Amino acid sequence: MSTHDEDRLARGLRERAQDVHGAPVGLADVQRSARGIRRRRRAVGGVVAAVVLAIAVPVGLDAARSPRADRPVAPATTSPSRAPSITPSAPMVTPPPAESVPLTVTGAPTGAAPALTYLRGTTVVVPGADPVELPASYESVAPYRGGWLAVQRTQGTTYVVHLDASGQVLSSKPGGDRIVTSQDGVEVTWVEGDRMYLDTTDGHSEQPQSVQVPQGASSTPVGFVGPGSVLARIDGPQDDYWVTSFEDFQVVRGPLSVRATDESHGVLGVQTSYDDQDGTSCWALRTNRGGDEEPQTCYWTIERFSADGAHFAGYPSGIDGIGSGTVALLDSSTAEPVVTFERQGDGATFVADVVWEDETHALASLHEAGRWYLVRLGLDGSLEKLDEASGRAEDSPFRFAAHP
Repeated sequence: MSTHDEDRLARGLRERAQDVHGAPVGLADVQRSARGIRRRRRAVGGVVAAVVLAIAVPVGLDAARSPRADRPVAPATTSPSRAPSITPSAPMVTPPPAESVPLTVTGAPTGAAPALTYLRGTTVVVPGADPVELPASYESVAPYRGGWLAVQRTQGTTYVVHLDASGQVLSSKPGGDRIVTSQDGVEVTWVEGDRMYLDTTDGHSEQPQSVQVPQGASSTPVGFVGPGSVLARIDGPQDDYWVTSFEDFQVVRGPLSVRATDESHGVLGVQTSYDDQDGTSCWALRTNRGGDEEPQTCYWTIERFSADGAHFAGYPSGIDGIGSGTVALLDSSTAEPVVTFERQGDGATFVADVVWEDETHALASLHEAGRWYLVRLGLDGSLEKLDEASGRAEDSPFRFAAHP
């Protein structure tokens, strides 16, 4: 389901959140893990302090051993926060002009293979390695302990499936519908049963760290907001967002919806208002600067942040349906588009999902003329065709594991 289908549900139910990075463990993984650990040792300052608009609420959380003894956990902080506003958004006006590029594979050059692992149907396509054929269809997959962690939906029930490097199933348990990896690929978080888990993707920890989901509620990880710290959505008697370090948590007051987090700066992309009449919404980057929400935009949603947090990908506010005919790559400091990729005419071309490949390029699943394509979108306005497959318009064969 695209994020635009989820927007429709969000009018009454908040949101239903919806990329994959890495491959089975090897030398590159060990090197990456070492870099990640060194980076985290430098992060002792505590990135979660950037989410100081949260209000700490004590709840009996039971945590197992930390996945890495030397992993610093950002300190919890508190401050006053804004109450949510469900007032109509500001009147729409013409957004600032940006370079507009036709959203089409017609005439597009073929680019180099993607640097991210992704799903094409039941096949995991791994950069620089042989593809892995999985035994079933999965909604997302992430590398985990030399194998894979995947989400499967069967007869209305969602399962978290553990697979070995060859794709054979090791276990399958009811769980959440989203797996999230950290931006450096070192950590992964997911929900099984009534617990949320945190572990290293390479399995260098003795056992996963976990925390009890509040009684009577379900939980979905949204994204990392710092080393070992995760923003999650809690669906229960009163839906909320909270940040957990897997020892305690803070309730985040104010946002109607959060789809993306910038782990490098502890920033949330939050929905601040919704207009029932025209279906538009306003979004903001929430920081620790006195609880302000800035910059703000009522033209674009905030879907994904680049790894350095300097840019984010968004769709036009108010888009409804199975996809978007326009996708923009925007400057996080201004919330204005650097480049806009826009469908031409009244065709059925649309983007179903988008994820950042690196700091200047995003990957998108694109449906056009009855086929699905994996394309690369650049901040410089470039568009390259990378892969293609058949499939129904409402069911993209290209899937990414969840990533901030």
